[in-house]
Amino acid sequence: MLNKSEMLAFLQRDMAPALGCTEPACVAIAAATAMQAIGGEINKIKGVVNSNVYKNGMSVSIPHFERKGLNYAFAIGAVIGNPDKSLQILEDLTPEDAQKAIEIVADHKVDVTIDRSQRRIYVRCDVISSNGIGTAVITDAHTNVVLVQRNGEDIMRNDTSVPTQENASLDKLTKMTIKQMRELVDTATEAELDFLSTGIDMNEKVADYGMNNEAGIGIARVLKHDCSAVLGDGLMTRTMLKVSSAIEARLNGCPLSVMSSAGSGSKGVAMIVPIVEMAKACKVSREKMLKAVALGDLLNSYINAKIGKLVAMCTCVAAASTAASVSMTWLMGGDDQQMGWAVRNMTGAISGMICDGGKVGCALKQASATAAAFLCARMAINNVRLRPTDGICDVTPEQCIDNIAKVGTPGMTLADDVILDIMLGKSAAY
Repeated sequence: MLNKSEMLAFLQRDMAPALGCTEPACVAIAAATAMQAIGGEINKIKGVVNSNVYKNGMSVSIPHFERKGLNYAFAIGAVIGNPDKSLQILEDLTPEDAQKAIEIVADHKVDVTIDRSQRRIYVRCDVISSNGIGTAVITDAHTNVVLVQRNGEDIMRNDTSVPTQENASLDKLTKMTIKQMRELVDTATEAELDFLSTGIDMNEKVADYGMNNEAGIGIARVLKHDCSAVLGDGLMTRTMLKVSSAIEARLNGCPLSVMSSAGSGSKGVAMIVPIVEMAKACKVSREKMLKAVALGDLLNSYINAKIGKLVAMCTCVAAASTAASVSMTWLMGGDDQQMGWAVRNMTGAISGMICDGGKVGCALKQASATAAAFLCARMAINNVRLRPTDGICDVTPEQCIDNIAKVGTPGMTLADDVILDIMLGKSAAY
């Protein structure tokens, strides 16, 4: 079980700024690391990714760039050659760098292949330059570089059998109950959680950007104008609008960073924004709001660890929105039992939504998930809960989450390959 200092350290590591979709950034980090290792003039870039990294980076826009695709992300990373900015690596992309990356791809210098045997996050980049070959490998998490080589000799190699501090903390977290998480969060002071304000402000700004800049295909515009006339300008509609606006803008290449959660910017938006909107509506103290966000991140990370970060199931929905529902229940005065019922309600309501890659359409999925999170919380507050015998629902919230995880892996493993085949078949036609 985590203690308070471990929890605070985990939250500070887990909630990191991210610019653009996380998968192109991850690929760019690998390429930049490989290029930093070898230097010289680029002759060839060879990238290998697992199915879900490919799926999530295939159709999403890249900030400060006019084209899509992981081949461009690899080229951009190699051109930048500096991985120090981590998930904000694309922030300093210049027009000159962008043009050079386009030329590298046009000259057929980038090869990207999919390794379907890798079920966890996996990216390998070999930059072949005038100086030789630079290699970088990322596994398990989007910024977790486990190997760097120059001409086949190790510059850095992490022993993946030895748990990192983050993995050790995550292992402790997954052994906790939601009640224990809530009790732990409640021991923290407002001052100790003040760092969470940065992420709240960042995601608010991206939501405003999306609402005011017609970013994407018009999902936010319809929610803002048409749906409000039908659904009214209530809390649920406003929250759906803010969440979808931020995600649509972000996945359309918005130049602003968001605060991520469990390694994903969209999960950060899906978790943080509804909690903050509910906190405002309930007029709770700033301390209570920060605690609710902290609880949301812990639970989002817990569920992601159980299901897996990149699987055939949409964890923005199954994890981030479920976490938001629990925290919203708490903000409305719900007790531990009712918070558990919110998980059960979400388990029976929206489990199993597929992940078919990152793209602006995720904003529509997340609008639906946000509405479900709100409804499931309201049901729980009013003591309405699905029966443990219903489908994959169960008695405790932890058992519900375990059942969702089983549906995701191994249950949807075949679906993952089918989804990718469909997407690859389409990409050849467009």
